[in-house]
Amino acid sequence: MEVQLSETAQGALEHDFPVLVLGGPGSGKTTLSLLKAQAMLPALYPGQEILFLSFSRAAVRQVEIRCRDILLSEERRHIAVRTYHAFAMDVLRTHGRLLTGSVPRIVYPGEEKLAKAAFGGDWDSEAARLARDEGRYVFSQFAAAAARLVAGSESIASLLANKYPVIILDEFQDTDNAQWELVKALADNSKTMFMADPDQRIFDYDPRVDPERLNHLRTHLEPAEFDLRGENHRSPDVGILPYANAVLRNRPLPDTNDVITCLYRQDAFESTVHAAVVWMFDSLCEAGIAHPSVVVLARTNELVGRLSTVLGQEHRFKGQIISPVEHDVLWDADLTEAAALVVASILEWQSQPKEAALGLTFDYIADYFEAKNAASRSNSSRETSKRYRTAAGRARRGEVPKLKSAKALNDSYDSGLVLQGDPAKDWVHARDLLGVGNDLSDLLAKAKFVRLFRATDEIGSRLASAWDLHGNYGRATDLVRRALEASMLQSDQRDPRGCVLMTIHKAKGKEFDGVLLIEGQYRGVYFRDKDTEAQRAAARRLLYVGITRARHRVVIVRPQGASALVTPVGAPMSTRRDIPSQQLASSHR
Repeated sequence: MEVQLSETAQGALEHDFPVLVLGGPGSGKTTLSLLKAQAMLPALYPGQEILFLSFSRAAVRQVEIRCRDILLSEERRHIAVRTYHAFAMDVLRTHGRLLTGSVPRIVYPGEEKLAKAAFGGDWDSEAARLARDEGRYVFSQFAAAAARLVAGSESIASLLANKYPVIILDEFQDTDNAQWELVKALADNSKTMFMADPDQRIFDYDPRVDPERLNHLRTHLEPAEFDLRGENHRSPDVGILPYANAVLRNRPLPDTNDVITCLYRQDAFESTVHAAVVWMFDSLCEAGIAHPSVVVLARTNELVGRLSTVLGQEHRFKGQIISPVEHDVLWDADLTEAAALVVASILEWQSQPKEAALGLTFDYIADYFEAKNAASRSNSSRETSKRYRTAAGRARRGEVPKLKSAKALNDSYDSGLVLQGDPAKDWVHARDLLGVGNDLSDLLAKAKFVRLFRATDEIGSRLASAWDLHGNYGRATDLVRRALEASMLQSDQRDPRGCVLMTIHKAKGKEFDGVLLIEGQYRGVYFRDKDTEAQRAAARRLLYVGITRARHRVVIVRPQGASALVTPVGAPMSTRRDIPSQQLASSHR
């Protein structure tokens, strides 16, 4: 594939290492880095690879896609694309015995949350003790442990440098302190190329992510710098990037038809959002995009969950009935894993005696509330966990639970759970049994983040195999747990298509034909009156990331009376357009 490079990009391609490339969304950083990797391939010895590290699995996936476009299949065999977490875990698993004398064991997030809840004290100190005394490592410790191994052992450093003589580091502004220590240790022996965009620094809430990271890099390695921030290859012929830059810099908004703002009344939130999504699909199809990808973005997981419910229902907008929109949800692990295991345990009912089946389900419900309490201390979560633990004991003794929701689940078991062997339908059926009481409403909301629409879905495929072999979903909890644990370290293998929902943070590194940014009335708002200037600047960077995910069109759905996106004197409130009702003919996907 022949690629036309600007003079600046060509300079970076030809310059010796180390190199720092600054560039905004769609500026060609990834393409440039792969061309630089391609140029280095002839110098590799047998068995050597060029290591490409990125902060997120989404970014890893984009690199893998670009590899197919730029590199030959033989060339791709010599490119290893990993997240920092996955690479550090490999180093830890291979050499970690040197730190403690024990074979390292990985503590996955779900297991960590339960251990944290049961511990009840200073978890950071306890996690450090588990690593030191027992060789058990939580995710946040991977990079630090790997850094100690590489920096403390010349033989390990030499082995890695021989394996990866060239290392390319993406999204470098997002690296935390431990990842930076690992990078410094690797850079002592390997050639390095760094890619970064300070305007996409959106993890300010994490104290481990230093806003001065790029300056640390400049001081430590003195890389040659090349600035591509004036280039735009993602949306070159539309007004999306100028609009995003105006929001970022708090300058007057350009008047463009490529970014529109739609305001909703408090009582019309659901219908307006639904109509905006359908309109987006219609407008992209009319523009000649046969199978558009559309992402619906919100600032919080709670709002994403609500939006999923909205799109799954029928609504009326300007006299028209709008059909449900089939969609996918990319969710953050947080409490979703614990909620998914509850649903999986219900799928096991057919394969177990009543006492064991209900006991298992109630225990997983108790685990969920323990994990919730660990994430945010609450008497309510702690007491709910105790009540379901008691219900589990009664169920195993063959006694009817006293807890109202537990008794309703007991009755559901007695009524007979009818499963069809279709994982997507059976999952929804089992999940919806959790709608039996208000005490499980939060759990049900989290479980809705796990959707099994596609045959290639890892959970869905594992459940389908179990049904084909046994005619039931026996050991569903083990299957789901393994699938979720694997997803923590693997890139998302699905190309964006159709309608996808996620947080703005989750969308970083991805791109779509159309983007909808949804602001809530009370939660997930962009600006609050009490916000400091630093908080407003962080919100602007987040909006900048969300807007620039789009290749063709952006719709920003906001409540009436919301704070203006930009506030300079004389700046317009927004570029506003109404959603034309005559274009809402499609039910979509």
